[in-house]
Amino acid sequence: MTITSINFFVFLIPSTILFYLCPKKVRWVSLLVFSAVFFLLNSWRVFYYFLFGTVIAYFGARLMGEKCRTDRQKRIVVTASIALLVGVLFLLKYINVIPNTLNAFGNLFRLNLHIGSVDLIAPIGISYYTLSLWGYLVDVYRTTAQAEKNYLKLALFACYYPCLVSGPIIRYPEMKSELFEPRPLRWENVFQGFHRIVFGLLKKIFLADTLAAHVQLVFSDTEKFSGPLLFLGVAMYAVQIYCDFSGCMDIVLGASRLYGVKLPENFESPFFSRNLSEFWRRWHITLGLWGKDYILYPLLKSARFQKLGSWGKKRFGKKVGKKLPLILAIWVLWAIIGFWHGATLKYFVAAGMLPWVYFSLSEICSDCFKKASEKLRLKTDTFSFHLFQSVRTILLMLIIWLITLAPTLRDCGKVFSNLFSFPSMDAIKEFCGAFAFVKLTRRHAFIKLFCLVASLLGVTAVDRLKYRGVCVGERFDRQSAWFRYLVLFAMIIAIICFGVYGPGFHPGEFIYGGF
Repeated sequence: MTITSINFFVFLIPSTILFYLCPKKVRWVSLLVFSAVFFLLNSWRVFYYFLFGTVIAYFGARLMGEKCRTDRQKRIVVTASIALLVGVLFLLKYINVIPNTLNAFGNLFRLNLHIGSVDLIAPIGISYYTLSLWGYLVDVYRTTAQAEKNYLKLALFACYYPCLVSGPIIRYPEMKSELFEPRPLRWENVFQGFHRIVFGLLKKIFLADTLAAHVQLVFSDTEKFSGPLLFLGVAMYAVQIYCDFSGCMDIVLGASRLYGVKLPENFESPFFSRNLSEFWRRWHITLGLWGKDYILYPLLKSARFQKLGSWGKKRFGKKVGKKLPLILAIWVLWAIIGFWHGATLKYFVAAGMLPWVYFSLSEICSDCFKKASEKLRLKTDTFSFHLFQSVRTILLMLIIWLITLAPTLRDCGKVFSNLFSFPSMDAIKEFCGAFAFVKLTRRHAFIKLFCLVASLLGVTAVDRLKYRGVCVGERFDRQSAWFRYLVLFAMIIAIICFGVYGPGFHPGEFIYGGF
């Protein structure tokens, strides 16, 4: 049951009605029941994995809060509990890392090792569920959260169904009041949730899935669709993955808002960022914050990294010594993020090591860039310089996405070389012909193209307002009723008439749903 399918909305609408029919004090119980039903409908065969994880987190937190007397005892319990959670995640999603990695290295040296793999069923949302429970255990260990004594409440926190598809990664201290406090019926929550869902469907079903067909065409033969067509294909993929993931988040946050539960935002206009650090603060926000709080900062505060910093200052000077532990800690963080994105060498390099190289070079060369700007007398507070920074950031991200789109890491060099060749006229005609949208008349194809461009401009305008600090949802609600209904009507018509769905079509899986 994908969250863009009719089945999902057949489930969502009655559950929302039943939620508000329940007494206020036990509405959180109805959310637990809905989450259990949603999960069983999707992955009933592996339900016991979630049961195992919540039991481990429950008793691990209770032991730390009630039985452990020393910090050493707490550290043993939290380490063992997290190890069990990560062990299950590794077993289900990453058991084939070693054979796949060996096969990939073999391919690099033209050796066909053919090491077999193991097929196991991973429950929906296992990565997000594991990271949320990991954070909960660490929060209890740090005493920033109290151990939950009610097992059912912890189970709801772990398995709240809107978060099971593609996040966001939630934290217990932030979600405790949202999930368990009595929620009265407020029509503004219903209206804002509905608006958010429609906007998410527009981004996913219309924009992302429409662009996906063109991206697949280009990367089905990068030698044929080379040069500017290949560059356009990567640029389309950037828009596709953003509309896909942020559209998913809009649907998730909107569905949760129907129950009166506010989830944390996961995107804040990333394509307007002026550097990669800002980009990653605005892209998959909850993952970035989770990595900083539970991996990066603990590493930097650890005794070994403190010793490394002291050693570096003595050996290389204060500036280098100060940056050395930071660069190493960032390497560990990005290695884990790369591994999380995919258990292959390609994802490890593209989503892990390459961003680490970017950040390391930025950290090392920051003083040089500052001195160069001063010597060249560049006006860094102008629109033109900000535009240059945003374009530079997007181009660096396009390199990452180009690697992820290559069939294998070995093919990356070939794909990059195709960027500098020119396509044939037949390839250009075929690429342009794809925008005629097969099975549509010329008139309908023109209307669809117009709606596509208008929707992209609308998404860009919304992101620009968000980047400037405007709360778009509240601003939209303050507009005249006729304007709100007109915008909603236009989006619904675009989804119905031009969305990618229907008989014989399997709803497109969310890209980040596989991570």
